[in-house]
Amino acid sequence: MKKTIYFLLAIMLSSCGIYGKYSRPEQISGKGLYGIGVTENSDSATLASLSYKEIFTDPLLQNLIATALERNSDLRSLEYTVRQAEAGYKASKLAFVPGFTFAPKGGFNISETAQGWGYAIPVAMDWEIDLFGKMLNQKRKAGAALLMTQDIREAAQTQIVATVASLYFQLLMLDQQLLVTDSTALKWQETVRVMDLMKEAGMMNEVSVAQTQATCYAIQAGVLELQKAIRNVENALCLILKQTPQHIERSTMQSQVLPEQLQVGVSAQLLSNRPDVRQAEHNLEQYFYGVQHARSIFFPSIKIDASAAFAGAFIPSLIGSLVQPIFAHGGIKANLDISKAQYEQALLQFEQKMLEAGSDVNNALLQCQTARQKREQRTLQVEALTKAMEHTLSLMNNGSTTYLEVIYAQQALLDAQTSQLEDWLDEAQGVVKLYQSLGGGVK
Repeated sequence: MKKTIYFLLAIMLSSCGIYGKYSRPEQISGKGLYGIGVTENSDSATLASLSYKEIFTDPLLQNLIATALERNSDLRSLEYTVRQAEAGYKASKLAFVPGFTFAPKGGFNISETAQGWGYAIPVAMDWEIDLFGKMLNQKRKAGAALLMTQDIREAAQTQIVATVASLYFQLLMLDQQLLVTDSTALKWQETVRVMDLMKEAGMMNEVSVAQTQATCYAIQAGVLELQKAIRNVENALCLILKQTPQHIERSTMQSQVLPEQLQVGVSAQLLSNRPDVRQAEHNLEQYFYGVQHARSIFFPSIKIDASAAFAGAFIPSLIGSLVQPIFAHGGIKANLDISKAQYEQALLQFEQKMLEAGSDVNNALLQCQTARQKREQRTLQVEALTKAMEHTLSLMNNGSTTYLEVIYAQQALLDAQTSQLEDWLDEAQGVVKLYQSLGGGVK
């Protein structure tokens, strides 16, 4: 008979939804999350499974990333947040253990019949039996909160890696652009000198010379603007590194090796790889256990209070109590309704975060592929314009064309070279975004 009662009680409690463990909702599968034009690959060597050192192979860049991860103030602050969550989780586990209090006391007693010193050594214990899952759900909720804070910290780490890499690649592009522009400025200065001589010889008019001088001045101003941009990017990087503004040691754009195979893995990997997606799910898990805890409040609390005291004799006592909420001005029901609404809201946020993650991967991959294709075409354009300029110079030396044609050819070549460098940066930035959007590893 007792076994039957226990069995029926277990069925009743499980049907009330106070003991169930969180499981991912069925509508969250991740299938096809990357969208159109992205081929999913289950190979273990995808970008989603690589650390930043395997993607960003430049040793100087790796040193900068390591320094930023070590010094960044936001990361250090998040470490304390994680510690707080760890303490909260430990406290929720200790709630299952009985509590003890020890309060010895004594004094000098004076009465009509006797006087003397008296004492008592009481020890009290209170223990709540978690028959209806209140403390269990609180512990599970605290565990989800701890995992969520760890995900927040990891997301911040990935953001720092991406930011440092992005600024570093920007510096390399600006360095190369400065070299090209500086070299072009020298050529234009020589062009102005030659045109001045041609004007004195009556072979060039004043308007053409003035136009050439204006273009030369504009290019020289561009050199100054590039130097300023380099300093600004260095300062931004120094801020992340938590150091005073200074020169950033770096390599060259030509020495960089960007990943050739942009394999993104399967979209379901985002559920376990990307920290902000995990954070959204652990937030959902918290509210799941919040609903279960709100349900458990409808059931009675069972407590055992025990005490023992020694005051010349040993006096034990044991008291059990049951407290069943009957009417609390609608507060218990309202708390359950609020918990359910919070869960549904967290579910919508989780779904939205997954859609955003899939879109990020699609955009980053498209940026990489498009920039790579543009760079290939731009290389052919630069080669063609270089030949065109050389041919124009040859024609001018033979008297078959004017010096203005040479000027136009030089300007077209400079524009194409600048666009070629910007295409390289666009591809490098796409790799950085792809690393981040796939939940790039830090270690």
